[in-house]
Amino acid sequence: MLRVLTLITGITLAVFAQAEEVVTGTLEEIISEDFETGKVERRFSLKDEQSGHYYFIEAEELKRKGMKTGDRVKIRGERGKKRMLHIKETQKLETEGEE
Repeated sequence: MLRVLTLITGITLAVFAQAEEVVTGTLEEIISEDFETGKVERRFSLKDEQSGHYYFIEAEELKRKGMKTGDRVKIRGERGKKRMLHIKETQKLETEGEE
């Protein structure tokens, strides 16, 4: 019984750890429009400098944090479906060439 409980706890912690990501990169805004309905969707992409993977973040989440296109950032968050990243903590970093 103890062995089963230990195994379940280990699997639960592994799944939790995999769902959280720390990503560093430069923000790029993506704007898409459905011409039939006129619906406009805005979100940001962030290419992780370490892995090269792309993540997506809702525009409103970043705008509440005062971030915009071109900002180099470090974001800790929970990964959702389709590589959506839900922000837990952000840090704006200096871009190359800034002092």
